[in-house]
Amino acid sequence: MRKGINGSVFQRLAERSWIIFANLNMQQKLLIVFLFLVCLPVVMVSYASSYYYSRSIKDNTIAYATESTTKMLLKLDDYVTDLYNMSAMPLYNKEFLEMLADPNIELQKSKSIYTYIENLNKIKPETMSVYVFDNYGRVYYNIKSLSTRNNLDEIKGAWAEIAARGSGRPQLVSTKEISTYKDSYYAFSVIRQLKQTTDMSPIGYIVFDTNITAINRQMQDFDAVTKGKTILVDESNMVVFDSEGKLATKNLSNDESLRLAAADRGSFPIEVEGKSYICTYAKSSLTNWKMFVYIPVEEATRQAAVTRNITLITTGVFVTIALLFAIAISYALTRPLIKIKTLMQEVQTGNLEVSFNQKYRDEVGMLGRHFNIMVNRVRELLEEVRWTQNRKKEAEYAALQSQINPHFIYNTLETIRMKAEMNDDEEVADMTFTLGKLLRYGVNHEEQRVTVGQELAHLNNYMLLQNMRFANKFQLINEIPQADYSIPCIKLMFQPIVENAVHYAFKNRLGEGLIRISIVHEGEDVVFIVEDDGSGMDAQRLKAIREHMAGTRELPSGKGIGLRNVNDRIKLQYGELYGLHVESGENKGTRVTIRLPDKRLREEG
Repeated sequence: MRKGINGSVFQRLAERSWIIFANLNMQQKLLIVFLFLVCLPVVMVSYASSYYYSRSIKDNTIAYATESTTKMLLKLDDYVTDLYNMSAMPLYNKEFLEMLADPNIELQKSKSIYTYIENLNKIKPETMSVYVFDNYGRVYYNIKSLSTRNNLDEIKGAWAEIAARGSGRPQLVSTKEISTYKDSYYAFSVIRQLKQTTDMSPIGYIVFDTNITAINRQMQDFDAVTKGKTILVDESNMVVFDSEGKLATKNLSNDESLRLAAADRGSFPIEVEGKSYICTYAKSSLTNWKMFVYIPVEEATRQAAVTRNITLITTGVFVTIALLFAIAISYALTRPLIKIKTLMQEVQTGNLEVSFNQKYRDEVGMLGRHFNIMVNRVRELLEEVRWTQNRKKEAEYAALQSQINPHFIYNTLETIRMKAEMNDDEEVADMTFTLGKLLRYGVNHEEQRVTVGQELAHLNNYMLLQNMRFANKFQLINEIPQADYSIPCIKLMFQPIVENAVHYAFKNRLGEGLIRISIVHEGEDVVFIVEDDGSGMDAQRLKAIREHMAGTRELPSGKGIGLRNVNDRIKLQYGELYGLHVESGENKGTRVTIRLPDKRLREEG
């Protein structure tokens, strides 16, 4: 019993507290909410500090890796430059060049060549072999592995072509797998054509094979620090070096890293085999090779992750408590707003017989009160709109009665035509009949989109009228196939263009004028060509016409209106990709192309 009384007292106390809270204004309610969410700034500061700490570490890692990548690439460039210089050393040894060019070399001179090549091969510890080929099929070499390439006879032809293509300049050949009778290894090569110093005629070429351990020696210390991997690719996206030893000589054209590395230097995040990396890259200006350094994000942000986790765990309890209070209070605040939203949706569907039940005097209650006032006002305004529309219809009806009925014009023209026939004036009758058809086509506003066939029929009527007027001065050649007559287009598309030709192209000509209309299909577009053999126009006049059509220039009254009108209507109907284009030359006629979308294809698609 006492438990029930305590529950009842608690219930009455809760209801009274809620009434007090509900009657507070919105600012006071928000203040209470913010008091419960006082820990939120702590969470935000903790998260922000953790985020920026992690970001700082990541940015510093990227900056360090990018700079280190560039420095390693410069070291590699220096090494390749040394190989280039080594390949050029024979060019400064006149005695060596003379012996190489000698077709009947003596044994002693041959030994001298071998000795010289051996000395070249000792300069760099990573150069595995040096080959020298002359123009007489002889090859001289020094090989540290004591065994030549298995494919020497096959590869020397390709080397000769590369050397000839360089014409004395060093040529860098990407990493290849080299097999000998004893072992195999990966190496890249430097090839240079050797020439006589007197007449610059080629006398042979030299090849240096360099083991990729020369690259590995520079990369392994950096990979140990970053706990990542390094890949070097050439211009053809072939792998020159891979610190893991899995990708050497493979083609990475379809690899995402190469697609993202569009610049000469930079970085980007990437996921490889489900693991996130920070990839920095740089491109060599000497070899055009690109170096990619992959640093695991987990390693780069390990310390930041520990700090972040501790911070999140510490503040997690405060966030949970704050969320519980925020959810409860936000629900209490938004419930009446949801009610008003529901009523507004009812009004949106046209039901104006709704009302918000105002219980409290807070901001939401006042909002509901003003909502009710608004609905009442909308009902009044709708009544006013209905009354205004009725008056407007009456005014429009009166205005329509005062307008001239176009049928009066048609009937009058028909009367003139019949009168002309009665008087045996067939020419006047035909002209009147044709003019009537032109007027009916142009004045009919009910159908603004027609077909090419309708447009051509209208154009034929227009040309018939003009030839009656000018004694068959104009010849219209229609090369549009019957199958294209169903293409939709705007009304009055051809006639203004042909009218422009009639008025201006043949203005000063006594003889016959030719106008030709043809069609070209380009994908989903269709291009109509209207051309004449008239006087054409000079470049200045053509420029003025084009600028007028683009709306950037005005022409003297009455000029260019038809072309601009057709161009504007096409763009309004189909978009900026479509419209007219005018080409002309002085005494070379004028050519107007009309580009439209072929609606038949799109409807079928």
